[in-house]
Amino acid sequence: MTFPGTSNQAGNYFQTDTSLADYDRKLRKAANTLGNPVKFSSKLLDVEVNYYYDPAGDVVFVAEAGGSVSGLRLSTNEVSSTPQGPQAPLTSLACHASKNTLDPFTTMHIFAGCWDKSIWKYTFRFADETPQGRQVTELTSFPAHRDFIKCVVVARTPDKQDILISGGADGDVRFWTLDGQPLGWLKPGCRGIECIALDPLSDPDSPVVMFSTSKQEIFFFSLPDSNQMTPDNLKLSTPIIVHETSVYKLHFDEDGDLWTASADKTAKHLSRNAKWNVDTTLPHPDYVRDVVTHDTYGWVITACRDEEIRVWNKATGHLHHLFTGHYEEVTRLCLTGDLLISVSIDATLRRWSLAPADLAKAVQEAKNPKLLTDEPEPVNDLPMLTEEEEAELQALMETEEEEVLERMARDEQ
Repeated sequence: MTFPGTSNQAGNYFQTDTSLADYDRKLRKAANTLGNPVKFSSKLLDVEVNYYYDPAGDVVFVAEAGGSVSGLRLSTNEVSSTPQGPQAPLTSLACHASKNTLDPFTTMHIFAGCWDKSIWKYTFRFADETPQGRQVTELTSFPAHRDFIKCVVVARTPDKQDILISGGADGDVRFWTLDGQPLGWLKPGCRGIECIALDPLSDPDSPVVMFSTSKQEIFFFSLPDSNQMTPDNLKLSTPIIVHETSVYKLHFDEDGDLWTASADKTAKHLSRNAKWNVDTTLPHPDYVRDVVTHDTYGWVITACRDEEIRVWNKATGHLHHLFTGHYEEVTRLCLTGDLLISVSIDATLRRWSLAPADLAKAVQEAKNPKLLTDEPEPVNDLPMLTEEEEAELQALMETEEEEVLERMARDEQ
């Protein structure tokens, strides 16, 4: 017999105890100041260094789950927000700028893929001699996909036209003018498009675009002229299959080799000279969300769902260091000079120096925690997630199929 309010008591108590223990762990970990954290108003899903806004690389923009695009000047921690437009999470960012020699002003765009199935365009117009106080002069959007948008990138066609390429949870790759006019599409027959990357070593007269899927495939194709975006002119390669499930990130290093991050708990190095066969596999305890390389120092850096950032020796594949500080899943990484930027669904952006002396110090401190005892006690003023927000973010970060997305539940990998 089951009495009201007592069904599955053991299971409920176990889940409650586990949830409370995890909440307490996050609460304690949130007090740390590792990585010089800057907090934002909502979870952070993407980050881009914007060299158009500041050629020195001192400004990054973040995409927030609260529907905002915010800028951060790294040297001063000054945060500036763009006008509120989207009412749904922003998942991805791409930047573009243009200047007419007869015009003293630069026009810059930030494109943001959104859960509302639209692409939002933030337009800045500014004179180069006035780097401070640059504001959005126009905010527009256009419907782009049948499901939420996962990735956006700006590419140049052989006829020298800058276009926007987007990938969605509907499994489509779509092509747009920068004003949002449709140019064409690809339907590779997969569940969702996770990442789009431009091959830096491809011929400008036949630029190569690579994209990965939430199924496991990696495809590539040559980009035609802007007026030739038809299925006949968009020939997909045979799939490259090196992972067991979703490939979240594609990253080209300076040698033109490909690094991948996957939900199968690995990051991999695919050699161009070996026809994209796997050369190195980096194992992780959980989903790998992002991968970048610092080629000058020979590091590969990965972001994992276990809240940690790992620095690997690119030549040997050995783990060199682990940056800890985030108290929720790390979603994206980017580099500006020797500074590694990480963002997380804990709503913080953190910075980690890869300069040799700084990294050596971090390694020693990790081996000898007593070296940190003289630092002031951190103050926990960072936002913690409610149980409802955690459920929302699990759906946000893990759902892949449309029916799962509609239920807002965890994707069964």
